[in-house]
Amino acid sequence: MHRLKDINWNHLYGFYEVARAQSLKEAAASLNIAPSTLSEQLKKLEERFTKKLFKRSSKGLILTSDGQVLFEHSRVIFEEGSRVLEKFSDDDIGGYPVNIGIEETISYDLAVEFSSQYWDNYAPFGTVNTLRQVEHEVLIDNLLQDNIDWGISLRKPKRKSLNSAEIGSFEIVFCCSEELFHMFKDVKDLMINIPFAESTWDKTLNKAIYQHMSKNGVNPKEKIYSDHPDFIKNLCLRGRCIMFMVKNPLREYPGLITFDLGEPLKVSLHAIWKRKDESLISIKKLEELIHSKFSQLPERYEDVEFQVELSDVSDKLLK
Repeated sequence: MHRLKDINWNHLYGFYEVARAQSLKEAAASLNIAPSTLSEQLKKLEERFTKKLFKRSSKGLILTSDGQVLFEHSRVIFEEGSRVLEKFSDDDIGGYPVNIGIEETISYDLAVEFSSQYWDNYAPFGTVNTLRQVEHEVLIDNLLQDNIDWGISLRKPKRKSLNSAEIGSFEIVFCCSEELFHMFKDVKDLMINIPFAESTWDKTLNKAIYQHMSKNGVNPKEKIYSDHPDFIKNLCLRGRCIMFMVKNPLREYPGLITFDLGEPLKVSLHAIWKRKDESLISIKKLEELIHSKFSQLPERYEDVEFQVELSDVSDKLLK
């Protein structure tokens, strides 16, 4: 076999469906062909590759090591094929996983909750993965290179080929030890004279915080940097620095006092996607969640049976 045309792609797709179902009978039913026909196709595919692709067990068909390698490659082929079909069809096809890029920031709560609700929206069509993006520019590059399907960032995109919408916002507060806080008459003097701690990776948020402090006449004499939140929190509790955090009204911070500079600092999160992908069900479901104002939980959000049904789990496997 020297060229792509030498392979029977129907046989390869049949292999892909059998590998996914781990059952010849179930795969044949989904393909609407007889199990004997599918079995013959698998035999011919094994002869073409001169590899054994499956071994039988009491639980069904199990991939051999060669079969596992072929399945991983064929999965990429047919998942991408599903995307192509959607772009050139009016049908909502799905059948491919969605990769969400989430910009690394101090608050993952909102991004994670939004992504979790997106799972329930998209679940009938495929699965959802999340990937950490160290900064906005990296997220945009990965989006344009199709390494992710859409992303969540602190900033709106500037490129006309991209679309975005705000999905929510969170409030940033400053904090220090109780003893240190009560030593100063004015919080501005506190922030100017005590070292201010920031993370080295949250560049977008750092910029917003310094703009907010500058607007309020605060310019710390000394700054410290750390990638380890526990290190900064430990220093803060001992009165060695001031730090910032996401305000959580449901949480208490023993030993620390939170404060602001007269007006709250709110930071928005934005969902970003490619305009050319708006015909895909993956982006339609994203826009559907955005337009719902992200205000209500999906109807079956805490229903475990929902995923069992979507995964077509046989009743004989359940208690």
